[in-house]
Amino acid sequence: MKSDFYRLAVSSHFSSFPKSFSLRKKVPWWYQILNPRSKFVARWNRTFLYVCIAALFLDPLYFYFPITGDKACMQTDLVLGVFVTFSRTVADLFFLFHVVLKFRTAYVAPNSRVYGRKELVTDPRDIASRYLKSDFIIDLLATLPLPQIVVWFVIPAVKNSTVAHVNHTLSLIVLIQFIPRLFQIFPLQRRILKTSGLIAKTALAGALYNLGSYMLASHVLGATWYVASIQRQYECWIITCKQEMNK
Repeated sequence: MKSDFYRLAVSSHFSSFPKSFSLRKKVPWWYQILNPRSKFVARWNRTFLYVCIAALFLDPLYFYFPITGDKACMQTDLVLGVFVTFSRTVADLFFLFHVVLKFRTAYVAPNSRVYGRKELVTDPRDIASRYLKSDFIIDLLATLPLPQIVVWFVIPAVKNSTVAHVNHTLSLIVLIQFIPRLFQIFPLQRRILKTSGLIAKTALAGALYNLGSYMLASHVLGATWYVASIQRQYECWIITCKQEMNK
């Protein structure tokens, strides 16, 4: 009876979001399972790929928070901080929704691939167990709003925190979360290639995608160079201050 219930919840006709989660169906939307080859899943994978690239552009902007102010002092760019925090929070919601969808998306049974039948596993427990054993840890690390928590809650609460400690902590957190977000792009590309056969639908879109990848590498390198130069400037000021005090 339970298997029949879930069999009714899954259908190859689930081609778009309204049809997949229609409240008019007998089965509640929270029991419905998405077909991995449906049009909605294909569109979402392509949209989420662009969101991942945009999020990778946002993370290095945290390196530009410390700026040099007047009279040889360090300041924080609050305008940039608010903008990056808001933009990254919106991106984190997309990452969270992606995690929820992967808990509700069927997968092809490995045994059925041998015979070419490609039967879909629709049991939510099997889907959740497979997801928890495979990509859940990476997706969870990519979804957590760690930089926002560190910037707005942890660093202000720590007493006697120096610029060096702030820069090192923030850089470490951003780089740690940058890696799982980067690794999310590769399986997404494979899924898109399996369903549609190509990443970009037009030659112009493909050129822009490749250009964006090149600009992303340059952006990360430039942000890292900037935060290293700010750190070096701070150390030079500390040495100069010590020398002035010893005179």
